[in-house]
Parts: sequence; C-alpha cells; structure tokens
Amino acid sequence: MFVAAVSRSGRTQLIDDVVALFEGEGAFVPMRCESGVRLYGKETLACVAVRRRQAATGAAPPTETDDETSEVFTLFDHQHRVEMELVSGMRLEGSLMDSSPSNRSRAVDHLNRAGRFVRLWSAEEHYLVHKAQILQVTEMTWTPEHDG
Repeated sequence: MFVAAVSRSGRTQLIDDVVALFEGEGAFVPMRCESGVRLYGKETLACVAVRRRQAATGAAPPTETDDETSEVFTLFDHQHRVEMELVSGMRLEGSLMDSSPSNRSRAVDHLNRAGRFVRLWSAEEHYLVHKAQILQVTEMTWTPEHDG
C-alpha cells in the first residue's frame, strides 16, 4: 500500500494512516504487488491485514516497542473478543476495541458505527474488515491468554 512517507512514532500511527486511506474518498487504492502496482476497488476488498510489528530483518530497528503494543490495548474502555466469518468463508479472530459511552458499549454498537470498515485487533495483525463482507460475528469468552 502507498501511504505518506512521514515520521511516525510507532506502528499504530501507520495503521491509523491506512484506516484513513480506506475510509477516505475515492473508490480505489494502489497496492504494490510482485508484478507491479495494481489498483483495487475498496468495495471489493473483504479485509486488509497490517502487521502490528515490523518483521525482524536484522537491518532495521523495530518501529514499535512492547510498551507501545500494550498501550494500544489499554487505551480503550471496551474490548470484545470476537470471531468474524466473512462471506468468502474466511474466519478472523481478534478484538473489537472502543471507548464508546456505556450505553453504546456492545459489540453490535461497535459494528453499527459509521464507516465502511471495522478494525479488528489480533496479537500479530490489525485487520480492516469491510462491513459488507461480514457474514456473522460471534462473541467469545475473554481469557488471559488473549491479552496483547
């Protein structure tokens, strides 16, 4: 994907920029593939995954510290551990997180907010899931091993 080459303090700011690109105006987004640049229609994409941590290549320092990773999970008042089944049959597991008012704290309230895409956090990836591609969402029991 092509996002502005600006200084960011961490991976979460990059994810925010990707979200803005997908939620913004315009029907297409450019992505680099092995064969070159392709333009993808936003409405046809089921989901986009962004690694929450930079891959360890040995050449570049990580862009996100463990403290920053855990901060992402503590910034929100509500966390809903869910499994999403997409129209394609793909299944994603992760957390819907928000800080909505207590009378709007359910998973359904989170999913029914404005916007084409919903954010789903997992330990390794941050997914932007196109709401029109979600077949069903199942809330799961929260357990300690699901933290961060």
